[in-house]
Amino acid sequence: MRIINAIKYIHTPVSILLLMCIGLLFSCESLVNDLDQDKLPKVEAKLVISCYISPQSPRFEAIITESQPLFGPATYDPIIVENAEVILSDDVSQVRLLFDDSLSTYLADKSALKIVAGKTYTLTVNDGKRFVKAKCTVPVNRVKVMELSVDKEWVGYETDSTAWFNFSWEDVKGESNYYALRGSYIQEQTLPRADPETGKIAPFRYSSITEMIAFERGVYNDVNLDGIKFISPRTGAHIPSNKTITYQDETGADKSLEINPLVKDVRIEVMCIDEHYYKFRRSLENNNDNPFVEPTLVYTNVEGGLGCFASFNAVGKTVNP
Repeated sequence: MRIINAIKYIHTPVSILLLMCIGLLFSCESLVNDLDQDKLPKVEAKLVISCYISPQSPRFEAIITESQPLFGPATYDPIIVENAEVILSDDVSQVRLLFDDSLSTYLADKSALKIVAGKTYTLTVNDGKRFVKAKCTVPVNRVKVMELSVDKEWVGYETDSTAWFNFSWEDVKGESNYYALRGSYIQEQTLPRADPETGKIAPFRYSSITEMIAFERGVYNDVNLDGIKFISPRTGAHIPSNKTITYQDETGADKSLEINPLVKDVRIEVMCIDEHYYKFRRSLENNNDNPFVEPTLVYTNVEGGLGCFASFNAVGKTVNP
């Protein structure tokens, strides 16, 4: 009997606590439902710019979207602004970027305006209701010493392996520098394919380009690290076993081929980025999905709007493992 009474004594506070929690939840839901929408602050949608220029870029690109309200309905899909006047200019010349429906991006040919290291450029956007402006200066510095190697490592399954890309670069001495990395590699393998016109089935060499996204880290700076050697996180590509496979051609005859997989044209670039690029990327990294990290404001250098207009000066290295 004492044991039963003790159990009742222990469970009684727990039951009360559960009832209190349920009551609080219902109270919170009631507050949300009863909130007068007219009393919420009215915030107008702003133009959002995403544009990066460089002497190495093949063309000018700008994505113009619209911010979504903090209170009220929203969507994960970006709201593309299609009717804006987008002008990129320096002190003398200017070029208008035109909207491309297939890419949902404003584009212009690079020959219309030369991008020069050390020069300042201005981007303006006007959609008839809103006008925004941003400026950036192209970095002068470029990395001169880089090392890129590829090591092959067995993954423990059949003869599958991983091609590990090891990359490092030396900081440009004597000045404040900001860096970002980008890279890609080509993967190839042979597989049977039916010709869409003739229907004939034959070996076909497939080739695809894989982008290396930020190397698990976004941006770097050399604060208190002037002149050091930076070593990027190791990244790699899976290489499947070189197998002989069989298939049937269009006549039903059995055929065989070797897939002969390989990785080639590994290219990694160091981008000397401007301060706007660095601060914007860092602010995005600080606003990840970690529930234990307090969110911060996303950096912007756009007057009257949001987003980032920035520049970089890149140099790269390519190897064929």
